[in-house]
Amino acid sequence: MAGSNPTGKAVLRASLELFRQDRQMVWLPVMSAVTAFITFAVIAGPVAIAAPHAGLAIFIAAMVAAVVATSATLIFQVALCFAAADRIEGRDPTVAGALAQAWQRRTTILKWAVLSAVVGTAIRMLEQRLGLIGRIIGVAGGLAWAVATFMVVPVLAFEDVGPIEALKRSSSILKQRFGTVARGGLRFGFLFVGLSLAALAVIALGVVVSIGHLPALGIPVAVIGFAALLGIGMYASAAGMYMRTILYRFAVGQPIPDLGVDVSQAFRTK
Repeated sequence: MAGSNPTGKAVLRASLELFRQDRQMVWLPVMSAVTAFITFAVIAGPVAIAAPHAGLAIFIAAMVAAVVATSATLIFQVALCFAAADRIEGRDPTVAGALAQAWQRRTTILKWAVLSAVVGTAIRMLEQRLGLIGRIIGVAGGLAWAVATFMVVPVLAFEDVGPIEALKRSSSILKQRFGTVARGGLRFGFLFVGLSLAALAVIALGVVVSIGHLPALGIPVAVIGFAALLGIGMYASAAGMYMRTILYRFAVGQPIPDLGVDVSQAFRTK
């Protein structure tokens, strides 16, 4: 690809090629989803059941649950960044080893989870209290937050900074490499959205067949489609962290993978 005019396609290809060497890491998003669900249910569930009309108590329980569940999710995401870095640097990552490295960042992760929960709550309150204007502000705010924090997980993994500084670093990296991050992210998203739509079509087909009095055929088809949808989601989550790690490493001047793709040509300053 040297001498060509590459786009984020190079980043997408490099990310997928890198992750194919560590497919066992797909278990990290699976464990993340299960852990976050159980954590939230255990913390917020009993309060909601015991005091269904105690608004303040439910709000506090939900906030605590959100912080803990977000922290749990981030532990697994940071572990994926460490796994990607190990692979790039020539080591063979393991699930246990990646989690051990991520656990060392637990304090940093917890601080970020608190900030994330506060921002998310503020956006939801605006949506609820300001009607249509609030919903517009909420959508715009949520989008801006998602963009600004796109590179936060690698920053949390590899830099010893607080939550505000992590947000600034993520925004700075995005500004420096906006074109490549946007193109790589969009290509990545389109790929897995397309696969997800295909899985949803299989589920819909199974439901239609079941309704058409052939449940013996329709139910297995729907189950296969649902399993495929979950698998695609987990694979996209894991491979996506590999992509962000590649983007981060280039932005800070660290080595990036040599996978037969001239990735460096795709990283051009805006």
